[in-house]
Amino acid sequence: MSSTESRVCQNCKKDFVIEPDDFAFYETIRVPTPTWCPWCRLKRRLNWQGYRILYKRKCDFTGDIILSTHHSDSPHKVYRQDIWWSDKWDPKDYGRNYDFSKNFFEQFYQLLKEVPLPSLYTAHATMVDSDYCNAASYLKNCYLCFRITGGEDSAYLNIITDGRNSLDCTSLYHSEFCYDSILVNKSYRVFYSANCDGCQDVWFSKDLAGCSSCIGCINLRNKQYCIFNEQYTKEDYKKFFEALDLGTIKSVEDFNLKTEKFMLTQPRKNFSGRRNSNVDSEYISNSKNVKDSYLFNNGEDLRFCQLLKDGPTAKCYDYTFFGDKGGEWIYECVWTGLGASNNKFGSWNYGAHNIEYCFGCHNSGNLFGCIGIRKGEYCILNKQYTKEEYFDIVNRIKKQMQEIPYIDKFGRKYFYGEMLPSEMSPWAYNESSAFEWFSIEKARAIKEGYLWRDPDAREYAEATIKVPERIKDVEDSFIKEILKCQNCGKNYKIIKMELDFYRKINIPIPLQCPLCRDYARIAKLNSMEVFDRKCIKCGIDIKTSYAPDRPEIVYCESCYNNEVA
Repeated sequence: MSSTESRVCQNCKKDFVIEPDDFAFYETIRVPTPTWCPWCRLKRRLNWQGYRILYKRKCDFTGDIILSTHHSDSPHKVYRQDIWWSDKWDPKDYGRNYDFSKNFFEQFYQLLKEVPLPSLYTAHATMVDSDYCNAASYLKNCYLCFRITGGEDSAYLNIITDGRNSLDCTSLYHSEFCYDSILVNKSYRVFYSANCDGCQDVWFSKDLAGCSSCIGCINLRNKQYCIFNEQYTKEDYKKFFEALDLGTIKSVEDFNLKTEKFMLTQPRKNFSGRRNSNVDSEYISNSKNVKDSYLFNNGEDLRFCQLLKDGPTAKCYDYTFFGDKGGEWIYECVWTGLGASNNKFGSWNYGAHNIEYCFGCHNSGNLFGCIGIRKGEYCILNKQYTKEEYFDIVNRIKKQMQEIPYIDKFGRKYFYGEMLPSEMSPWAYNESSAFEWFSIEKARAIKEGYLWRDPDAREYAEATIKVPERIKDVEDSFIKEILKCQNCGKNYKIIKMELDFYRKINIPIPLQCPLCRDYARIAKLNSMEVFDRKCIKCGIDIKTSYAPDRPEIVYCESCYNNEVA
């Protein structure tokens, strides 16, 4: 087995390390070792998912005005969803012979600009009354929900598996009637909380498991009627809760500040996952042998993987987003899942096996450099081949890619084994998931080789009404009013489903738009980066997602379990 080797990233010029297990993985899936460091590879992948910045534009098939993730100035043809998924056109009609006098990436990009893309990226046939949702499937009566598999009567959700009757949640799994919460699993009625598993009627809490009727609590297991980690009787708990009167903006803000101050006095585990074995990464649960990864459940033998939701996923490197019913042997892919296997260097592919450098190919196998193929096999650049022809030509293309790499304007070389170049993505950096997790200014994005889209010039209206302090003072006609986000200045409205929800649980109208609210929740998450610290309790060296300059009290797993579990 190869020894550990230090390399210099072709992109950022910083050192990174390839370890013996990494070499073994690359050899197994028959790819060269990477020339970009893990962080640069991640940003490049994230730039190949654009899902929540929506525009109005024309459908290039019908001429209708449609909602799309692709701006009207985009060089790509865009079809209305029902048309894109229909048999009214055939992606194979755009197939062409591979030209060995030209670079592969240039030919792929030309094809990408010619094959129509869908207006939105959903499993269209599974969507009911959920027209303003994207990166979505199996929804009913949902509004502005994204990266979601299974949902009903919900709005403003992001990174979801089976979320119902919920609003403003991020990373929610198999849960119902939740609000303004993040990292919630198999729970009911969780509000203003984070990292709760199997909980019910929980408010302003963190890191709870099996708890109910708790408020302002942290690190509790199987507790009931607790306030700031102190045990109360059922009657006293009820009196305290009613006296809070969380139906006003000020009461929510004040109690949230009080909760945050209390939580700084309590220990945190170096990593927040549960039921893991040999895992050194943040927000991972029910997993085994996971390194340098982030936020998912049910993974095994993974490295450099992020946001795969619910799995199961196994034997993958550099794999980001989606993953429902996961897959195995996936490398340098984004937005991939539903039982995918042996996928490399692609985006928005699912239910596919043995595919490389593909975009939007579903339930297919043995494809190379294809766009939009559904239930196809043995295609290159969307052209059909026999099995024997396919493997012969693919081998020749890989050899050519090694001998004659694509070179971008920054001099970065793209051999076989590199993810698709960022400048070929259908989305600009600030339209993509890269901006969501690595927010940078326009000048830096362009300097790093990404595209950028300046916002369309637009005047935002002043609010037609001031948001009432108390939810009880909000009238039915409020849903007709225009509000202005206190953060970004853009306009937003309150929909009827939303107003009914606020009234039902007696909480105030939010003062920020849905996008800013989601960005604020994501900002509360610990970093994907891992730092060196010492356990405050026993003093041993630990790895953790809490940076050394953060004020939290951080324990090693052993000390945390001895004190909390």
